[in-house]
Formats: sequence, structure tokens, C-alpha cells
Amino acid sequence: MKAATISNYNISDGLMIISAITLPPLFYQVQLRLANPMMPGKIYNLNAVNVPDCTGNLIIAGNKVQTGLPVDASGSDLVINEILFNPRSNANDYVEFYNKSNKILDATKLYVANRNSAGIISSIRQFSSKTFYIFPGEYIVITQDIENLKLNYLVENPDALIELSLPSYPDDEGDVVLLNVQGDVIDEVKYKKNWHFKLIGNDEGISLERIDPIGLSNDPSNWHSAASTSGYGTPTYKNSQFRQTESVHSNVESLPKIFSPDNDGRDDFAIIQYQLEDPGYVANVIIFDANGRPVRFLARNTTLGVKGHFNWDGLGEKGNKLPVGVYIIYTEVYNLQGKTKRFKNAIVLARQL
Repeated sequence: MKAATISNYNISDGLMIISAITLPPLFYQVQLRLANPMMPGKIYNLNAVNVPDCTGNLIIAGNKVQTGLPVDASGSDLVINEILFNPRSNANDYVEFYNKSNKILDATKLYVANRNSAGIISSIRQFSSKTFYIFPGEYIVITQDIENLKLNYLVENPDALIELSLPSYPDDEGDVVLLNVQGDVIDEVKYKKNWHFKLIGNDEGISLERIDPIGLSNDPSNWHSAASTSGYGTPTYKNSQFRQTESVHSNVESLPKIFSPDNDGRDDFAIIQYQLEDPGYVANVIIFDANGRPVRFLARNTTLGVKGHFNWDGLGEKGNKLPVGVYIIYTEVYNLQGKTKRFKNAIVLARQL
């Protein structure tokens, strides 16, 4: 059989294959044995040629896939990246995860859960009973009905879907918990309905997307409603609201310089980034219009870390839509030693719903 011919396979980095055996009972899987073991944490490329599919068609040009030795997830190797907890009446919840580590992770050693009314982790579900590798930079989505998900949202990578009966995730607020095989919490998001874009009247069928994978999981400012232009959800691919925090060249900086809070996935919010030389600072952040009138108090006596950010959705203090124009972001930071610093950043609000 061609599927059991050693010369039809090769693995990168000079790994030598010493046997190829088709596995019963269906004989559609091949077990390759190597002369030397793979290195943990290293990604290899496996290439197959002249191997027939189930209808007898031969792979001529080659079929390359990644492989390697998986390791157990720890810390924040895998993060909760997108949550649909209030689906349309004809759809189901889904949760997306993103591997931000340099490790190969095995879905058989990962579990999703929630917390009950007493705050205890419950309804634990194994991602998969079959080997399913998640490589660095990859997404994985779990949902109850894969075909239904494809009907409701664009799915760029169907191979990143796992069908699973999810724990209960209520429409108003809840807990999504990610566990490793040892039962340790790898990531957890205590989401709330009010994390959605404030101008959305009905959030049914709209997922919450993580803005920065490195940002805090339970920081409401690190989550935003999926863009309308993406169909209100991006399962299996990069979030429509994805934006990594950029390097801060001054102590306080606002990005982008022009933003348009219309939930189209392009510059929907402003990020006010800060970086301080010492811990222990407190901040007040006030938005002024071009006439010098305060329109939004973004932070009041808020304790700061050494580095972080605030998000502005373009709304006024009472949740009202503000007119287009130039605004000034006034930031004052101070500490108990009496040191005070003040910053002004101009930003343009270009368009509203």
C-alpha cells in the first residue's frame, strides 16, 4: 500500500522515518516511527506525496502539515479570545481561544467550564477526546453545532472548530473558565453584558472580542463588540477589534489620532496609553471639546500600574453621542509624594452612528 511506503513521507530537520503502518480498523490513518525523537517545543513540517485519498486520487504536489510534541498549558499560554453568550434564536454560543505562547498544545488536555452561583468551578467539559494540536498563533473555537455556526458567521478555518456541548453562559453576565489537565485555571473571563459597545441597542448575535491578547482578561476596556462589517463575529480568525498596545514614546499618548466609533471594525475607539517611571500614581482623565468644556470624565482618582491604558468610545458623560471634531484628552497623574504630571493629547472624533 502506498500509504505505508516510507519514501512517500519526509519530515523537516532531517528526521528519519523507519516505518509507516496503516492503522486498523478503517486504515485511513498512518503511524510513522522515527529513528530519533522529536525535540519538545519544536515545530516540524511533515510532507506526504503519492499517497491516495479515500477515492484513490494521489497526492502529487505534496501535502504539508505541522507536527511536533505538545506540552501542557500553563500560565496564560492559551487565552479566551472571543465569546458569543447571547446568540440569535436560531444559533448557539461559541467561545474562541488563542494560543499566544510558543508551545504546541493538545486539546485533549484542555477543559472549559463556568462557575455556579456559589462561585465554584462547575460544568467542566473536555475540549476533545481525540488528539487535536493547537500551534502557536492559532485559534480554536468550541460550539455546540458546527454547521449552524457556519450558517451564521464567516468561518475562515473550519479545521479550527470543535463540536462540544458548552457549559451555560447566561446572556447578562457569567464566567468562562479555561483549565489545564491538572485542573489549574489557565484563563478566566467574568464577562458582562454592559461590556458591549454602548450604542448597540440589541446585542443578540454579537460576540465580545478581546482587543489585545496580552491585555488583562477581566479588564472591560480590553473587550469590544465585534464589528458590523465582520458579521458581528470572527470565529477561527483574527478579531475585528484586534489591536495590540503600541510602544509609548511619551508618558501619555493617544492612538489613533483620528477615530470613528461606529463599530465597523476600523478605529472604533481611542486608546490612551500611559507609561510611568514609578508605581503608586493615581490618575484623572478628562475629555474636553474644542471649546474647552468637559464632556467625559474617563478616570477619577484611578490607581495606575507602571504601564497601562484607557479606552474612550467617543461618548459623552451621559452616554450621549458627541459631535465630530477635535477633542483634548487631559491627563493628570500624581502620587503621595506630591509629584504631579499633566499631559494634553489632541484627537479627532471623525464619525458616529
